Amino acid sequence: MPPDGHLHAPCMLAETLKILDPQPGDVLVDMTLGLAGHATAILEKTAKDGPGILIDWDAAMLAAAEKRLAAYGDRIKLFNRNFTELPQIMAEAGIEHADLAILDAGVALPQLLDTQRGFGFQGTSLAMSMADPNDPRAADIINSAPEPQLRSILRSTQSEHRSKLIAKAICRVRQRKPIESSSELAEIIAAAVPKGRRKSSRHPATAAMLAFRIFANQELDNLQAGVEAMAEALRPGAGRMVVLTYHSLEFRITRDTIQRLASGHDIPPWLPAPADAKPLVRSLTKRPLKPSDAEATTCRSCRLFAAQAV
Repeated sequence: MPPDGHLHAPCMLAETLKILDPQPGDVLVDMTLGLAGHATAILEKTAKDGPGILIDWDAAMLAAAEKRLAAYGDRIKLFNRNFTELPQIMAEAGIEHADLAILDAGVALPQLLDTQRGFGFQGTSLAMSMADPNDPRAADIINSAPEPQLRSILRSTQSEHRSKLIAKAICRVRQRKPIESSSELAEIIAAAVPKGRRKSSRHPATAAMLAFRIFANQELDNLQAGVEAMAEALRPGAGRMVVLTYHSLEFRITRDTIQRLASGHDIPPWLPAPADAKPLVRSLTKRPLKPSDAEATTCRSCRLFAAQAV
């Protein structure tokens, strides 16, 4: 993992603090601690008696954040777990409700910069794991999954035609030798799609590699479960939550989940609400907030959703 010199400003921090409005004694739940940028700013405002439950799936990230948070001592409890386990985590911590909750769905900068993690175009492995850099799941998928499954995975971010081209190219290469790194995978993907079909200035492998990363880490399923868990953990009538998303798939999952929790049912909006509907939250953002022009370029795609418990 890159050293702490790679600390960067958390995305949309000012907006997050304004919405959450931390007060002395508030209980914080940070579902995705990362380098503790958001958590540090919030804990500074909740005073010495405001406890924090801080979660990260990546043990290395948690260790780096723990050093930054050492001054808070026993006030905080750190958990190296998947945030979908929030109910069990809160029970273990002996905390019933959260006053403030945040989930930042973005990949942390050290994870992207670490070539051994296999997230980037220069990666030396195919790990792509949010939790364990030695987890071979993504490599197994890319080197072993049948071509139809590869096409299905790619369809989450690709057109049907591009999915077929990329899946065929991957299968063709792996027949000769295993694909061993994300840099090799990126080259295969880029070569599979004719230049005339590329519609943006981004690296041509960006969306396809995102599809594999999402699948390997079950990111969308986890995100939906995480948003539901944090909403259920909020203190009734007062608890507030913020979710930061970075691409359209996360955007839709978060928007739809908050809308469902705010309506208290799954009935389509053009039909009457059931009599037993029980809204869990109300949305605090009519439309998701966008970052200001002053934000870092890495935050440009960020969109902020917020809700309050009813």
